[in-house]
Amino acid sequence: MLIGLISDVHSNSVALKAVLEELDELGVKIILHAGDIVGYNPYPDETIDLFKKKKIVSILGNHERAFMTGDTSDFNPYAAAAMEWTRNAASWDSLNYILRLKETLTIVANGNRIVLFHKSPNNFHEYIFPGDVTPDLLSNINGDVLVLGHTHIPFKMDYGMRGLVVNPGSVGQPRDGNPDASFAVLDTVTREIEHKRIKYDIEKVIRDMLTAHLPEALAYRLIVGR
Repeated sequence: MLIGLISDVHSNSVALKAVLEELDELGVKIILHAGDIVGYNPYPDETIDLFKKKKIVSILGNHERAFMTGDTSDFNPYAAAAMEWTRNAASWDSLNYILRLKETLTIVANGNRIVLFHKSPNNFHEYIFPGDVTPDLLSNINGDVLVLGHTHIPFKMDYGMRGLVVNPGSVGQPRDGNPDASFAVLDTVTREIEHKRIKYDIEKVIRDMLTAHLPEALAYRLIVGR
């Protein structure tokens, strides 16, 4: 069985559609998302509609918490401005969808326990970059595969019998210097993970962001993937 792993879509339905089309081509039936559906980009309702249509399984990210509460005290000014825009633009149906999400989930597939956290399982405020990964992250999750998000930087670490730690990168706002939408595919039989990238219409997203008067810095960073 192939499982699609995605994270940090951030209201970029254009990028998400490209990723979903590729996952369909690969025969992926189950898609797991490690948080941050909304924020930054100009399509919150369209993005959540795609999550519903494709039955994507997601957890809460820090942008969902800000969406629910309005608290952006730990956001930079650009992220805070985008979240204020999102809260004004999104529908009540989108809010109700977000309100039903959980902080973490465990999904069992072919005997593999796949555990989703947006940030560190040890600290909900901690970023886990590739250099921060240790097998200790797997110690208390009761799982075989730990899927993380938040940093927008893809990686995978294989610790053999102890398990795998993976970040599929960001669909909607990559930050590893590659502007293409980032995602991963898990083979639950071999327990192998393959990272993938796909191009999407970045220029359209930039135009729509500028039309919506979202911060220019957020629009133009899409070009460079930073």
